[in-house]
Amino acid sequence: MMKAGETRTYTIPLRKEFLKTARWRRAEKAVNTVRSFVVQHAKAEDVKVGRWLNEAIWKRGAKNPPSRVRVDVKKEDDYVLVELSELPRKAKKEEKQPAELPAKVEEKKEEKPVKKTVAKKETKPKTTTKKAPVKKPVAKKTSETKTKTKSSSTKSKKKE
Repeated sequence: MMKAGETRTYTIPLRKEFLKTARWRRAEKAVNTVRSFVVQHAKAEDVKVGRWLNEAIWKRGAKNPPSRVRVDVKKEDDYVLVELSELPRKAKKEEKQPAELPAKVEEKKEEKPVKKTVAKKETKPKTTTKKAPVKKPVAKKTSETKTKTKSSSTKSKKKE
C-alpha cells in the first residue's frame, strides 16, 4: 500500500483493454484503463491524470493510442497524481521558466524611459458617398410551349 508522498513508476499495458472497444473510442478507454490501474495499485479513489500523460495518449488521435505507457504515480494526502514518466522537453522547459520570469520583468520595468505624451491632431472622419447601383434591362427568354400528348395506358382492365 502506498503512503502519502510516495512515488512509484509503473508500465501500464493498454492494448488489451482498448482493443475491446470501438476504434473511435480507444484513447478514451486507454485513459479509463490508466485510472482503473492506479485505483487498483495505489488504493485510492480520486485519481488525477496529468497533462503530459493525457497528451501522450491522445497524441496519435482517438483511434491509435500507445500500447503501453510508463507513468509515475505520486500519492498525495487526498488524491493520486499520475504523470508521464519521461516528460517531454517542452514540459521541462515550462517548469524552469516561471521561476526565472519575475526577475526579468523587474529588470525591464526599471530600464524603460518615461515617454512624453504628445497631443494628437484632430482629424475629420472621411465620408464616402455610395453610388446607386445601375439596373440593367434583362431580356426575357421566350420559350415555345410544347404540348404533350397523353399516351394510352397499358394497364390491363379488371376482369369481371
